[in-house]
Amino acid sequence: MPRPPVWMRRPRLLEVSTPIVIGATIAAGFATVPFDDHGAGGLAALLISTAGVVLGHRWPLLGIGLLALGPLAAHATGAEPLVMWQVAVFGTFLFTLRGVSGLLSGPVVGAANLLAVGLAAGTFGSTDPLAWIAGGTALAAAATGSAIRGQREYWGALQERTHEAVAGRDAAVQRSVVEERLRIARDLHDTLGHEIAVVSMHLGAAEVQLPASAAPAREHLGAARCSVKSLLAETQEILRVLHTGDDGAMPSPVASHRDVPDLVEKVRAAGLEVDAVLGDLSRELPPQISAAAYRITQEALTNAQRHGRGRVRLTVDVSGAAVTVESVNEVGPQADVDRAGQGLIGMRERASAAGGRLDVAVQSGHFRVRAELPVVDGVLR
Repeated sequence: MPRPPVWMRRPRLLEVSTPIVIGATIAAGFATVPFDDHGAGGLAALLISTAGVVLGHRWPLLGIGLLALGPLAAHATGAEPLVMWQVAVFGTFLFTLRGVSGLLSGPVVGAANLLAVGLAAGTFGSTDPLAWIAGGTALAAAATGSAIRGQREYWGALQERTHEAVAGRDAAVQRSVVEERLRIARDLHDTLGHEIAVVSMHLGAAEVQLPASAAPAREHLGAARCSVKSLLAETQEILRVLHTGDDGAMPSPVASHRDVPDLVEKVRAAGLEVDAVLGDLSRELPPQISAAAYRITQEALTNAQRHGRGRVRLTVDVSGAAVTVESVNEVGPQADVDRAGQGLIGMRERASAAGGRLDVAVQSGHFRVRAELPVVDGVLR
């Protein structure tokens, strides 16, 4: 957003400085007007203008009327209206800056200044430039005050919309992070429940295989199996709470890297051109690694479909010490890798939860996402 002018950055500056200028003009008038040929009339007219400035703070329209009346009163009493029309010009600027319509205040004060100064010169403005200056400056003051007020309101509305947009984006990102962490937690809890069940079965098998003389070991195995069963029940209860939606429906099973070919076919059917190198996906992987590989592939293809263009090159390799998922697609020149997109956040959360890492870069007009997920020891070498 461009930097606003100084009077936009300090909105009170003009509203504070203009009354100071008006006060100085009125003070100069009180110091000089009483000594003119028609000092009493000039003093009365100056008091009217001063009342317009003071009362206009609460009743702006009354203030505009008194400001317009000041120069006319000076002419009617035979005094010089110079100070009065100057006060009227500055007052008009101040009141329009505070909200009075410039279409009302400008013509009213401008016509009064033109009439008073023109009549005082005896020419009614036809050959007296000062009369036209007095009228024109009132119109210019009203237009300037209205323009500054309108620009200030515009900047205020623009900043408010910007703050709302930023707040909305941050809220959406935070919501996405929470949702993605919940999905990760569900997958991890599913994995934990499966492993606990396997441990329980192995404990039961070991208990059966013990000889009759191993009673103490059998007791320990029985106690361990009871603890595992209790833990499994608590885990299943947590899963039930996490998995059940508002409608009471249970979600689909945990995703697996073996489902990646079906995923590729689905996005192809949706119109996305995908060159996929998947390799042999029959390898058994830890459930959290398997689910992370699928979800990262899914999000990478979704991002390519939404924000990219052209063909997508997808590589999924599960044969090494780390599962590798890489997606490359064309993007526009304005692609921003550092933007906090919801998809990138989700993929990073997935990779981090699995002990791996996610790298994102734009290279030669191509958007590249590469995830590495360790298979051995849960640590990326």
